[in-house]
Amino acid sequence: MPNPKCAICDKTVYPLEDVKAADTHFHKWCFKCTECKITLNLKNFKAVGGKIYCHTHTPVDRASTSADSVSVSKAVNAPKAKAEALGQVQKGTGEKPTQGFY
Repeated sequence: MPNPKCAICDKTVYPLEDVKAADTHFHKWCFKCTECKITLNLKNFKAVGGKIYCHTHTPVDRASTSADSVSVSKAVNAPKAKAEALGQVQKGTGEKPTQGFY
């Protein structure tokens, strides 16, 4: 059986330099994070979508809310909160105060 090819450099991977991860073969020196290029090993890598990542740069699926969802439309159409006592604010006349301060 012929030796496999490295998934990164496409060169032959010999048994002493072989790192098999995520059902593909890599050279030890080619087994690096896709983002930061830090050298990885079998204990600290994460494989996502056929690419390898370090713990820091592993992509995370986050739930997103679409603009058409019921909760978003309810929030947008909710009645606005009115400021209490906004109509009762006392405004100054622009004159100097007559009590206490001169």
